[in-house]
Amino acid sequence: MAKEPPNVVVHGGVHKTATSHIQSILQRNAGRMRKSGVYYVHHRDTRKEYTFPTQLNGYEKLGLNYKTKISDEKLAKMAKSFFQGIGAGPGERIVLSDENMPGHSGHCVRSGLLYGRRKTLIPIFAQNIPYPVTEVHIAVRNYADFFASTFIEFLRSASGENVIKEAQMKRAVLSNLPSWTGFIDLVLSCFPDAHMTIWRHEDFRALSNTVIGNLCGPAIDPSTLVAPKRGRGRPSASHRAVQELLIEIERHGGDAALARRVEIQEAYPRGPEYPGYDPWSESERAHLTRTYEKDVAEIGLRKRVTLLRP
Repeated sequence: MAKEPPNVVVHGGVHKTATSHIQSILQRNAGRMRKSGVYYVHHRDTRKEYTFPTQLNGYEKLGLNYKTKISDEKLAKMAKSFFQGIGAGPGERIVLSDENMPGHSGHCVRSGLLYGRRKTLIPIFAQNIPYPVTEVHIAVRNYADFFASTFIEFLRSASGENVIKEAQMKRAVLSNLPSWTGFIDLVLSCFPDAHMTIWRHEDFRALSNTVIGNLCGPAIDPSTLVAPKRGRGRPSASHRAVQELLIEIERHGGDAALARRVEIQEAYPRGPEYPGYDPWSESERAHLTRTYEKDVAEIGLRKRVTLLRP
């Protein structure tokens, strides 16, 4: 009689939805959780040893000329080795967390879509997990705030020749009208045997214990988990800091301006004097918010979906 395999729980992010905070709690308590049969894999290990290889395989399928090539056969061997190396036994719980499962946030900024390469990348991520995936957990966020935050992230990591203007990002978003419904439907189709739990990022503070508890499963009481040590973290950019950086890009070019991004952010720190970055007009924000609320309500009606509410 074949042994019962471990079960896999996927936390697929997405970007800018407190994913790093969730990962820090899980990692801080990983040793203790393992004693209860819950194996959290450090997100950096998941990204390096599993997500990135699946993406290289996908990029080749998309015709992108990356130096490192990973064939289907090689990826299957890498995935088998990665999951066996976790050491989970029959019926135990493996928790994977990586917001890069559908791609990178920079893809969103350039296209105005929610992960324009998702139809290639998510299926490859899902199909190479050798154990049953029983649960998928994903946060969504208001389109206006998601794209504002991902634009800041894009500016933090972009090189001079790749930088795009705020107006380009806004035009792409407003012309394409991104939709979480299509994103969620794709994830559901890629994990056909999994139940999906979704929450709005705007509700996370009220739901954090519930979200962590759902990821860990019934063997772990989330209220007993140790909080991670407070790090300095990375401060959010103020609206003034982003505007100053964009002005510098116009005046002196991308490379020269981006070399000063830390200096500019420290000169205009987010706070009462310098509010957070918001590129949208009042009417644009209202439109994106109405669309978001309608889409979230529709997602909540999907089969195999639980929409968490405070």
